[in-house]
Amino acid sequence: MPMTGPFPTAMPDARLLLIDDHTLFRTGLRLLLADSPSVSAIAEAGTVMEAVQHHAGAAIDIILLDIQLPGLNGIEGVRVLRRHFPAARILIVSGTSGRDAIPADVLKDVAGFLPKSADATQIEQAIARCLQGGSYFFCAADDAIVSGQSATGAARYLPSQLTPRQLEVLGQLALGRSNKIIAHHLGLSENTVRVHVAAILDHLGVVSRVEAIIEAQRRGLIQAAR
Repeated sequence: MPMTGPFPTAMPDARLLLIDDHTLFRTGLRLLLADSPSVSAIAEAGTVMEAVQHHAGAAIDIILLDIQLPGLNGIEGVRVLRRHFPAARILIVSGTSGRDAIPADVLKDVAGFLPKSADATQIEQAIARCLQGGSYFFCAADDAIVSGQSATGAARYLPSQLTPRQLEVLGQLALGRSNKIIAHHLGLSENTVRVHVAAILDHLGVVSRVEAIIEAQRRGLIQAAR
């Protein structure tokens, strides 16, 4: 059951952004919410950086964000999304991790958590609460099992102190892009990208881009494409 107060009976139309690398899940969720009177539009992206590149500046009310994403993961991605979608409320959605996998400093920046097993009613309730300025953190007996399964993965995750922009650059590095291409995608000068890359290498304690990607994967900051 959700750990919140009374369910609001009225809510405005919501503009959603679904960020999940599984097309089947995004399609299923879109179909699930297609006839919902609370949803007016649904945008999609397979990664955090794809969401930024294709939808930054768009009027988004709610972001449904998966944790396990290729490139920059959902947890680190929260800070990047906050920068580009400051008015949006973020709902973490996961099929493998429980709420306990989300660090406290990230929890304060999200509006809720939902398992991918949530039904249409629960999703609409979560959206409604977020639109009303509240929060929705799913909690059920089965959730303890999900949380237990994620304990090992949560222990491997080491939060970074990288800035949102540095996280964006790290996400681009994970795609194997050069400084010139990164600069083009992020609207930066190549020199600025070099400064960010140097800061990333220093933070991760490595001396090369390849080592940075490996170390970032080891810390759970990014993941290889699936």
